[in-house]
Amino acid sequence: MTTTARPAAAKRAGVNVSPKIITAGVITIASLWFMIVNRGTVAIYLWVPKVTAPMWLVLLGTFAGGLLTGLLMRRGKKAQQA
Repeated sequence: MTTTARPAAAKRAGVNVSPKIITAGVITIASLWFMIVNRGTVAIYLWVPKVTAPMWLVLLGTFAGGLLTGLLMRRGKKAQQA
């Protein structure tokens, strides 16, 4: 009887998840937790006007801006490689 060697991922039961997905999930969960915990109101200066908003909304906007920037940088990198 011969046995064939299987890759390590195939030996594990369950779903094979990449480290990038795990890292993105941890960052997203930590960001959501941080937004939920910080629910106070803050004042923000947007160059000239002073805006008052809930902290969770400011954090959500910051997270969304970072996510959008990362996606645009990734798209630009792919375009340069092509």
